[in-house]
Amino acid sequence: MSAQLQRRYDVVIVGGAVIGSAAAYFLSENRNFTGSILVVEPDSTYENAQTTRAQNSIREQFSQPVNIQISQFGMDFLDNFHENTQVNGEAPLINFRGTGYLFLSEDPAHLAVLERDSTLQRTHGAEVRMLAPRSISEEFSFLDTSSLVGARMGSSREGSFDGWSLLQGFRSRAEHNGVTYLTDRVVRLVRGDGGRITSVGLESGRSVSCGHVVNAAGPRAKLIAAMVGLDLPVEPRARTSFVFDCPTEIPGNVPLIITPEGVHFRREQHHYITGAVPVDDTAVDYDDLTTRRDEFEDLIWPVLAKYVPQFDQVKVITSWGGQYAYNVLDHNLIIGACSLVPNLIFANGFSGHGLQQAPAVGRGISELITYGEFRTIDMTALGYERIQKNEAFVENVVI
Repeated sequence: MSAQLQRRYDVVIVGGAVIGSAAAYFLSENRNFTGSILVVEPDSTYENAQTTRAQNSIREQFSQPVNIQISQFGMDFLDNFHENTQVNGEAPLINFRGTGYLFLSEDPAHLAVLERDSTLQRTHGAEVRMLAPRSISEEFSFLDTSSLVGARMGSSREGSFDGWSLLQGFRSRAEHNGVTYLTDRVVRLVRGDGGRITSVGLESGRSVSCGHVVNAAGPRAKLIAAMVGLDLPVEPRARTSFVFDCPTEIPGNVPLIITPEGVHFRREQHHYITGAVPVDDTAVDYDDLTTRRDEFEDLIWPVLAKYVPQFDQVKVITSWGGQYAYNVLDHNLIIGACSLVPNLIFANGFSGHGLQQAPAVGRGISELITYGEFRTIDMTALGYERIQKNEAFVENVVI
């Protein structure tokens, strides 16, 4: 805790990992917001936070324009990370590696979708290009293109970075700006007149009154919404990451490659990192961070070896389990308030995109609380109203 706990805060943020800390950062950086901010995080080490278990990548290849804009702001933020987050001249090293994303296709109908979306992406300033099989072979000689009909490649603006540094940059600057971080757990939201939340009850027995509450609870977001009688179609989905070594050197750039089978991989320093959507992709327990090691042998390795012959002999170096905060309605984030509880702001359901969307979402939350509206990127289509109406706003490019 960075300061003595007050009895009232203008904003209480539930969850202090990357989304909650991004909201705290942008609120505290906003000259027009002069209120107090409390971030409540049950795990101050972030050992079990999904931020520290993610694969830390960013792209602008999406099928919805708003998602393209969200990631482009994230890219700009990372470009100026030191300036944006420095405290006393120092900031964590973000270690961005611009490799691009490469989406492979074996089916003409799927390739047509890639090409259609590429037109949309270029319209919104994304640097993408379509590749024929021969061009794929020339640029990425390690790939077996015999089954491919084409691919879509992004620019070096896309790539990977240090997610832990992103979190620490947000948090250290926010604390420097006067934000209070408290190790505790929210167990109760008390409502008053007009349905507004008037106070937040904590596991420690303490209670604080509030002006706004931000739900940034990741896979547990549904539990927070239920405290005020709201439904949130967000559930924890298991994801396992594997780091492996290959004895045969692969020269040149190995971008983040997404295969038609749903397996993705990229170079990670002197190794490679990979993952896939499980065959049985259903909700798991909130505390389930099991490493599902069988996925590598049964699901991932055969696909790796299919497209990269050198990967027929690999060795897993390490692996870990994590979760997606999965929006089962449409795979898109939910941001904004609900008319039934007007001072509860959602920032949930990122479905694996939380790290790359954190900067724009943090800024958006700051705008909503300070001005009552989005001032830069209009994220209205991603609001809670579509959840109430059960009207999907689908993002098709989900990894």
